[in-house]
Amino acid sequence: MHKVLFILTTLFLFGYTTKLAAQVQLTKIDEPIILDGVIDEEVWETVEVLTPVQYEPIFMGEMSETSVFRVAYDENFIYVAGELFTNDPNTIVKNSLTRDQYSNDDVFAIVLDPFNDNENGLWFFTTPAGVRVDIAVSNDANFGGGANAMNSSWNTFWDVATTQTDEGWFAEMRIPFSSIGFQDNNGLAEMGMIVYRWIASSNERHIYPAIPPNWNMGNAKPSQAQDVVLEGVQSRQPLYFTPYAIAGQNGVSNLNELETDYETETDFQREIGFDLKYNLNSNLTLDVTVNTDFAQVEADDQQLNLSRFSLFFPEKRQFFQERAGLFNVSYGRNRLFYSRRIGLDGEGNPVRILGGARMTGRIGDWDVGVINMQTGDSENLSSENFGVLRLQRKTINDLSNVGALFTSRVGSNGGYNYVYGFDSETNLTGDLFLEAMASQTIDSELPGDQNFGNTTSARMALTLQKSIGFNYRLVVNRTGEEFDPGIGFVRRTGNTDYFTRFAYGWFASDASIVNRYNADFTIYNQAKNDTYDLLGRSITAGFDIRFKQLGRINSNFRFNKEILLEDEDFNLLSKIHVPSGSYDTYELSINYQTNEGKKVQAGFGFEYGGLYDGISYGFEFEPKWNVSSNLELGGSYGVTFLEFPEFSKRNITVTPATVEDIRTGNEYAAHLGQLRAQYAFNKRASLSTFVQYSNVAELVGANLRFRYNFSEGRDFWIVFNEQINTMRDQLDEPRLPLTQARTILVKYSHTFVF
Repeated sequence: MHKVLFILTTLFLFGYTTKLAAQVQLTKIDEPIILDGVIDEEVWETVEVLTPVQYEPIFMGEMSETSVFRVAYDENFIYVAGELFTNDPNTIVKNSLTRDQYSNDDVFAIVLDPFNDNENGLWFFTTPAGVRVDIAVSNDANFGGGANAMNSSWNTFWDVATTQTDEGWFAEMRIPFSSIGFQDNNGLAEMGMIVYRWIASSNERHIYPAIPPNWNMGNAKPSQAQDVVLEGVQSRQPLYFTPYAIAGQNGVSNLNELETDYETETDFQREIGFDLKYNLNSNLTLDVTVNTDFAQVEADDQQLNLSRFSLFFPEKRQFFQERAGLFNVSYGRNRLFYSRRIGLDGEGNPVRILGGARMTGRIGDWDVGVINMQTGDSENLSSENFGVLRLQRKTINDLSNVGALFTSRVGSNGGYNYVYGFDSETNLTGDLFLEAMASQTIDSELPGDQNFGNTTSARMALTLQKSIGFNYRLVVNRTGEEFDPGIGFVRRTGNTDYFTRFAYGWFASDASIVNRYNADFTIYNQAKNDTYDLLGRSITAGFDIRFKQLGRINSNFRFNKEILLEDEDFNLLSKIHVPSGSYDTYELSINYQTNEGKKVQAGFGFEYGGLYDGISYGFEFEPKWNVSSNLELGGSYGVTFLEFPEFSKRNITVTPATVEDIRTGNEYAAHLGQLRAQYAFNKRASLSTFVQYSNVAELVGANLRFRYNFSEGRDFWIVFNEQINTMRDQLDEPRLPLTQARTILVKYSHTFVF
């Protein structure tokens, strides 16, 4: 313990103080602004110009184009204007016409921290085509510690208009106060604000305020935002009522009772329901849902799992997006709250959500989040009630906080699971942060005399959060054997993790083709709680190069040691039996991503290394082609070859699905391909296609979605999903059907504002 304290004290000295911006008074206007993308109203001349600087490729370097930013407000809206002059208008990039579809176009953006908590932000940006994209930012845009800092599934109500001339392109945004929420004190509101422009053709970014690029996502980092003051504002409390109607049919092929043939069971679906959103006051938003439906949500990406642990899939359902970062209490790869446990069973099949409510916002000094959902009976689960309560507040400074989380999962069969936990993040100085958290689970399936340590999890972490200069992260994480959050995500229990990362990043010279370099060294150990016996170790050395115009390349060399205990043997990909034992392997990976500002882009990846007693090597190719502003094509193809000794000393065996999958007796090739096509008829109507193939899952999946957006809050959807069996030539009888499952649905939703 004394050694740990000595290390923490020594590393504390490497922290340094970041800037704290003085407040800026935004201009309140009392004349109307016509949202047409033409910045010609006289009132704009009364609004102070915000002077940007170059953020990248050279911080504070000479800007190749002129950018003029203005931000104003009235009683109901925030207005943002960008005059984005361009010497050669032919270099303006606009690849997409689809809402929320960012295709590496030129960008004009504003990031707002409405509660000025230096932690959460709302990111609004548009392109020369007037496309609206909105993203919720959490965890101060830091991706460390298992945080999902960028939530692109979040949407809200706002408007934008753009124009283009020989001088460049111009944008006007109008963001309702009711869409962002804020805390006012007798009509006075304090927020954080970042405004920037990205020029795709030159990979150049202009930003206000002058945020140094010392972090990977510094252009969207709430703690670095300019503090602004708005006077004479009071948030309105509109009521958004969104009923929906859905009709269609689902068909699934199942083996009959005699197991002699497959029969298709068809279910005709006709549903109605509604969502309701109401701002209880300027600080609190209430969402209510009845007979919740997520038919329009895009299918999950297939993933290749070369481990014995569960895969993590991101949440895409809109209802769970409002301030989702507030609920993120993460122990690295384990999470206390994982919203996909609500409305989905363990196999990913949908479970009917009868209804629920969600409240987020601030009460006094406390950030508050409450969720309560009720599901119906399903084939695998009885009816259940899910509850979540999250509290968080600032402590010694604006970058420090403490919080608590409570979750409950109660079934109609009498079963229950409760979790309570406490967490804190303390900004010791500058970019140096100390995290501490602990939680316990209480489950009806466990005896009451359980050892306290078996049902708890605890974590300590010290992080110097920046990407330029020396930085590090030290983590100790202990998870009890019976720790099981009922609405959470857990990969492994009964172990203590020790994670150490040291890194150094630096900028290249102004004349270099390279923008920045980064080198890092990581050690990750896992040990049993009771005996401290080693369960696994990973030692990684990585190097990353970001070019100014040529994209990005990174490489990693890793040593892995994995110990499978006597009862931990498993079947890799459900085909390769891996027995217990100790395995030492080495891996090398190299990845390259082309410049994202081009119409044709691609990513390339190659990996080679050991896998248990065998060898794994493969490559991945991810092309993307912006054919026009209407059509975008992309996808990925990856193949991983697995080779094992013919007479393995641990008797690893391969069970092929078909002869074609195997080149020799102990070799297997795993293929995973995806094809995405997006066609925008205009800014309202679009068609997206997502096709996936996996020879591991032995399925081809197709997800087609047509959307017509009459206006914000009024949508018409046609959704088609199909799963096709690819292994029908198997020798077993009966023969698999061609179509495993098929769904076609039509949905209309209409938002009424009162």
